[in-house]
Amino acid sequence: MKKRLLSSLGYGGAGVTLSFLLIVLVYPPYTPTRTLLPIYGLGLFLGGVLGSYKGKLNASGYAFIVGFLLTLILHLLWIKTEFSMLYSFSLLVIVVFVMGLVSAEDTLDVSIVPFAYFGGFVLASLIFMNFNMYEISGAIQSITLTGISGAVIATVVILLKSFLENTARLSKKI
Repeated sequence: MKKRLLSSLGYGGAGVTLSFLLIVLVYPPYTPTRTLLPIYGLGLFLGGVLGSYKGKLNASGYAFIVGFLLTLILHLLWIKTEFSMLYSFSLLVIVVFVMGLVSAEDTLDVSIVPFAYFGGFVLASLIFMNFNMYEISGAIQSITLTGISGAVIATVVILLKSFLENTARLSKKI
């Protein structure tokens, strides 16, 4: 059950990311976000269904959860308190910690991690679409840079962890 849920979250995050890329490529920038919400929902739903039937992902599900929760925390901190970009980058330690604890199932799991993280980031940002975050100085830049660098950090950490696990497994065979 846990594997199926994590797999659904990983593929759902990848579906949201693919929806985001489709929207950026096809729709003009002045299209209202309310018009685009069904596309995001469809990507999340189709990815979740595909993940529940097809996949066996582990790290991608955790990457989606971390991306979603970290972005949610950042939005709340920027709305409620005086926050700075330095503090937002210090929250990326959570990404390193969580992704260092989990293991990837296979190469597909490793390759979906950045898309799942970014999907969680996009989904959490959509929750706060009605807040005027651009009025808070530095909030948009901080949240966006933290979201993108979080996806990169999650990918690097899971690649390093997979490399170390595979190296240890090969050294036992020799």
